[in-house]
Amino acid sequence: MELLMQGVVLMVIGMATVFAFLVLMIQSMNATAAFFRKFAHLFPEETKPAPKAKAVADPLAEIAVALATIKAKRG
Repeated sequence: MELLMQGVVLMVIGMATVFAFLVLMIQSMNATAAFFRKFAHLFPEETKPAPKAKAVADPLAEIAVALATIKAKRG
């Protein structure tokens, strides 16, 4: 019976430790989120420039390339 009680005590201590760690982690994540919400203007997001438009290719040339590819694959 004594071993069973030691097992229960060890289980409760372990579960309490995990619970305390999870509570601490959630609080630190909320604090970090609040910090970045408050100081978001100091951390601007990088913006990528808009891609340049390609020159309009001849539609017949595209068809020719597609047909050549098919012919090369089929042999």
